Amino acid sequence: MPSRRLNAQTAVDVALSATITRNLLTREVGPVLVELRALAGDDHELLAEVAGTCSGYYEGEHRQALCDALAAEIEGVEPWIVIGRERRARVVHGGPEQRR
Repeated sequence: MPSRRLNAQTAVDVALSATITRNLLTREVGPVLVELRALAGDDHELLAEVAGTCSGYYEGEHRQALCDALAAEIEGVEPWIVIGRERRARVVHGGPEQRR
């Protein structure tokens, strides 16, 4: 079966998510924000979506510096933070077969 490449927006989404999760425990958030903005380029909506959902999902004592910075420094994250919190609150995480 031939492999398919990710479309450009999906590739950026993956890169943004990976950057955030790789830096969850950092206290030096400035370089992370610079990297995220560079990865997102002009796609501010995608940056807000990924940053907000990750911020809401990963909030916690050791990860709070980055989550607070994402919430404060990236415009449009507020509704996505709520979605991230809702996802974290779900009892079961995973694919449909795990929810049966």
